[in-house]
Amino acid sequence: MNIGIIGSGHIGGNFGLHLAKAGHQVMFSSRHPEQLADLVRQAGSNAQAGTIAQAADSGSLVVLSIPYGKIPEVAEQVGTFVHGKTLIDTCNAYPQRDGEIAERVRQNPDLRETQLTVDSFPMASVVKALNTIYFVNLRDYAFRPEGSRYALPIAGNRETAKKEVTDLLHEIGFDVLDVGSIADSKVMEVDQLFYNKPMSLQEMQKAAGSR
Repeated sequence: MNIGIIGSGHIGGNFGLHLAKAGHQVMFSSRHPEQLADLVRQAGSNAQAGTIAQAADSGSLVVLSIPYGKIPEVAEQVGTFVHGKTLIDTCNAYPQRDGEIAERVRQNPDLRETQLTVDSFPMASVVKALNTIYFVNLRDYAFRPEGSRYALPIAGNRETAKKEVTDLLHEIGFDVLDVGSIADSKVMEVDQLFYNKPMSLQEMQKAAGSR
């Protein structure tokens, strides 16, 4: 699969490395793609670097891993390139970094963080994933055998898109808990049930069932 990574920092970069190791063709991108040479070398022959527009256009699946406050701006630049595609949203709202746009969603219990991505990319199938895991754990816990894997929660409004993301996460050695639709994704948000809490699938299922 051709996969475009928009934002190749701690989460996008490590996820892309794992995807390249699993045999996928990965295009890392950032505002300064020339600075991604080391990442591409580390990923090997299955990776290259480009602009965010190139990554969005070339990927049959696209990963959005940028500061939350930049989502509308990036959507204006590349939104047309992700029509009909699965878009993995790894973004978290941090008011101290992202300002009012994050403060608004964090202060309103009826708003979900990923709804901003859904609204900004209305023609994509958005799946919230990879936002709950600390990047060091994403780097170090991948490719573990069954029975010793950690689990990652996902949420989305389209079952086919969630299946696509689930398959990718399984390929790189993680179990997956589907928490439901985007409306159900509060448990994945900052300081909530699954945020930065390494768990096995059984532990995650138990925690979800005890709510």
